[in-house]
Amino acid sequence: MKSEERSAIKNISKNKDIETNLPIYGNSYMNAVYEYNMIRLTLNYYTMKEVVDEGGVIHEDEALLSLLEDVHSIIFVTLINKSEDVSEAIGKLHDIRKKLTDRMFVLTAYTDALQIYEYILNRIEYGITGDNYEVDANDLCERVFKYLFSDNDKMVINSKIQMVTAQLPVRMTKSKFFDYLNATLNIYIGSDVEAVDDFVDMLRSTALLKKPAEYETLYPEIYKLINLLETTDYKKMEADTFGSVMEQFGMTTSRLTELVSNHLLAMEIVNALYSVLLSIGYQHNEQDSIKSCENMIKSLHGAFISESDILSEVDDEFYVIEGRQEILGEDILQFESILPDALEKTDEISWMMAEKIFNNLSMISKLMGNSLFIDLDKESLDLSASDVEYINKKRDELVNEFTAFFAEHTKDVNRAVMGAVFSNMPVLFNSMQETKDYIEHSITACGNDSELMACAKILDEMMEEE
Repeated sequence: MKSEERSAIKNISKNKDIETNLPIYGNSYMNAVYEYNMIRLTLNYYTMKEVVDEGGVIHEDEALLSLLEDVHSIIFVTLINKSEDVSEAIGKLHDIRKKLTDRMFVLTAYTDALQIYEYILNRIEYGITGDNYEVDANDLCERVFKYLFSDNDKMVINSKIQMVTAQLPVRMTKSKFFDYLNATLNIYIGSDVEAVDDFVDMLRSTALLKKPAEYETLYPEIYKLINLLETTDYKKMEADTFGSVMEQFGMTTSRLTELVSNHLLAMEIVNALYSVLLSIGYQHNEQDSIKSCENMIKSLHGAFISESDILSEVDDEFYVIEGRQEILGEDILQFESILPDALEKTDEISWMMAEKIFNNLSMISKLMGNSLFIDLDKESLDLSASDVEYINKKRDELVNEFTAFFAEHTKDVNRAVMGAVFSNMPVLFNSMQETKDYIEHSITACGNDSELMACAKILDEMMEEE
């Protein structure tokens, strides 16, 4: 980063000489995000070509391939042929992004559902196969407790507690579960309403209380297995049926993992291209890496369209962009750190007629954030503080939804759902002793040998990874 750019960032943060520093900041920020996202686009576009060339699930995913065809077209008319109005291309890209997001919601729901049924299948396995896994309940309790508190970092401890409680035998009444739910929600009193809503929606999704549109139709073969697992009587399952279900489960989860990976990569490409198009009209970056990216993207596009191999000339360009993304990433963090301050200078931005530049920078900041699937259409976040009344309202909604769900499902499914919910609760216990008591009760009160052996094996594997 140039000294002039550092000075501009410093002065804006101090509200000093805004008319001079804001243009320097805006132009420099645009140059940085344009180059960064050109490199990001190139690298992910290259990876997607490798995924397509390797074959696999993506060739069966006609809808995703169709969306990628639209992306290829946008890349051609904007970055290669430069024949289409960028704003029109951005509109098309926005629609593609929405479709990818909707599809990802369904894939996430499938993942949540399969995790719940995997929980059940794991716990009946030993009872069906007749295999044995030695368990000393008292020793297991002691080792789990030591594992949880072997670290001094509270965040690490809480993360471990979430992972462990998700696997422990669930031995509690519905009312006790609701007590834990209420205690967790009370932590959010005073937090942003947006944060509360996000947390509640996440619990709904995890527990299958909220299913997205196309859940039953997007990938029928995956839903078919989920429906089978939902209607199975696990207490009557025999060895042959169990073996068949596990074989289907393994193939389906493997396929789902690949589908999720492909959609994540597609969204990386879309977000990078979106950012490039938002910045292309305002940047004046003359780095060699830009030309190399343009050459590589053109060659990769040709390889996609002709279904040919990646040319060696693409690999030859990598040395030009090597290391640039890391350097730019550090610069962008500094630019982004004062973006909220800069956006508040509405009078100066208006006087400079730079509203479009700073609106685009705000959008690019979202596209480069931690959430690949962030909702770009949401005009503003509700940052008002949630009070006790609001928390109680959300709690009552959840309790009613869980009550209805529990009434419609078997004890096996309900316990699996409770375990899944526990894995997403930030804090369950108020003290080490309360944690110890819960562990000991869960393990020693478990009268199902198959479940206890399965839990012991999972916990042992978890602790051995440390």
